[in-house]
Amino acid sequence: MVTLNFEKREKNLKGRQLRNKGIIPAVLYGKHLEESVCLQLPVHEAERFLQYNFIGSKVEIVIGKEKYMAVLKEATYTPGANKLEHLSFQALVAGEVTRSVARVIISGRERIREGVLIHMLDEITYSALPADFVDRVEVDVSQMKPGDVLTVEELDIAKNEKIELVTPPDSVVVTVTVPKVYTEDEEAEAADVEEPALVSDKEED
Repeated sequence: MVTLNFEKREKNLKGRQLRNKGIIPAVLYGKHLEESVCLQLPVHEAERFLQYNFIGSKVEIVIGKEKYMAVLKEATYTPGANKLEHLSFQALVAGEVTRSVARVIISGRERIREGVLIHMLDEITYSALPADFVDRVEVDVSQMKPGDVLTVEELDIAKNEKIELVTPPDSVVVTVTVPKVYTEDEEAEAADVEEPALVSDKEED
């Protein structure tokens, strides 16, 4: 479990002011905390953490002499610019079942020679004790063939007795399809189809 050292931040400081100084605002919340804790972290440390961790990853948060076991719940980015703006963490309690997510990581994509791989599900939601959290599910698709479908219930996370799935077990994770190949006659027929005329609600005088 990764450890991050935070500093408390003043609530009246705006996020833009902090980001201009190379600092990312964050928050730690949880029903067992008296109130949410406003935090701040150098942007380079936040970005380094996100290189190897995901939504659903556990982290030890250190604030001075205080330590909290937490899970990353949200990472907010600037629309279009993809710049990190804010991090949200939920404090965890050992022995208390909590809902979280595991990221689906695909490997072996380059070894598929036939068909087109379609990645349908990015993350799997589940409930478990913090000690049993899983933040990623690796899926090897190298042996998949056209027509193959892989569902959640076929993954290791679904067979883990310490985890209760929230995502429906029959949800499709990945599938391999065969692109339709058109004949010359079909292409010609499609080209000859007359486009429908546009209908205006105003008639010309």
